Amino acid sequence: MKKLILSIITSIIITAAGFALPGFTSFIPDSAGEYVYYRDSSFTRESYIGILGYDDATIQIRYFAPQDDEAMLPSKEIAILMTVDPKSDFWNMTGERIVSTILPDTDDTDIVNYLHDLLYEFSSRRISEVAVESDNQVVDQEYAQFGGNVSITFDARIPLFNIRTITDDKGTKVLDCVTIGTIKSSTDNTFELFEGVSTQKPEVQKETKKTSKAKFCKFENRSVTLDENWEQKMENFWTLGNDSLITMSALPKVSENKVLNDLYVQRKLLESSEGSYTDFQNAEIIYTQAKDSYKITSTSFFPENKSCVYITKILTRNKEGGFDYFSISTYQTAYLKNTVYFDKIVKSYK
Repeated sequence: MKKLILSIITSIIITAAGFALPGFTSFIPDSAGEYVYYRDSSFTRESYIGILGYDDATIQIRYFAPQDDEAMLPSKEIAILMTVDPKSDFWNMTGERIVSTILPDTDDTDIVNYLHDLLYEFSSRRISEVAVESDNQVVDQEYAQFGGNVSITFDARIPLFNIRTITDDKGTKVLDCVTIGTIKSSTDNTFELFEGVSTQKPEVQKETKKTSKAKFCKFENRSVTLDENWEQKMENFWTLGNDSLITMSALPKVSENKVLNDLYVQRKLLESSEGSYTDFQNAEIIYTQAKDSYKITSTSFFPENKSCVYITKILTRNKEGGFDYFSISTYQTAYLKNTVYFDKIVKSYK
């Protein structure tokens, strides 16, 4: 259990070199191994599309549909590894290899063609947008693949094509980002094992935990009020048994451009870690101008044991232009039983 909690500790890694897909330059440079998954509601069954960037010339796209017992449909997976000309100013595919089994007498060939078209259209529409330098840039376009008139929401925090959602003329999200992440090594199979994100919206329940004597915990110029149930493991690291952990640290400034700096940090803090998936759809970010501070709440799903971890992160700008960073991560079963207790801890952070 503790291994799961420890695995979601996030550190900001300043990427020395990123890559750019053909035809446009992203506000936040993409890093090798970054990926995005969408829920694609244009299919009649539950379906997901994942796109993974290895570098500026190599992309993988993956379709996955979970088993549907009601319709008596087995799970389906189609993955294509392809190369493109990185020097081209448009999506110019130079090669491909299907890395999954294509079944005869099925709709697999149609899905392969759909994935090809999707990448071409994503590239074309992102190139035409020229610049995406915010988290909510909405444009109306004609998009036959998704029924005609649509609204596309571009978001610089979304890797690769910066597309967050596509909404049809009835207001229904036909494509919606469900998670983003980065694979860390050749042995990290988080992208290829994705089968959806299953999380529960936190609800207040009857409190079961009683506090003990208050304990004032400090790291550099920041502090949080805990109690004697918490154990300090390192100078900036505290645990509550196997249920919860707290970290405090400082994150460096990554860009002189304040907007770029903040969106970059948000992307990194919302990316999935190895073996888990951040629920991007339900993540919330609240900015407090008076404190120049962000509060990020999200849930990470661990498919290995079908558990969820509820995470609150607070970023407060410091005099160096970076952020003082606070994070509390709690198994959702514990959080739901002790919401007031854990929320009080968050409010005590100063």
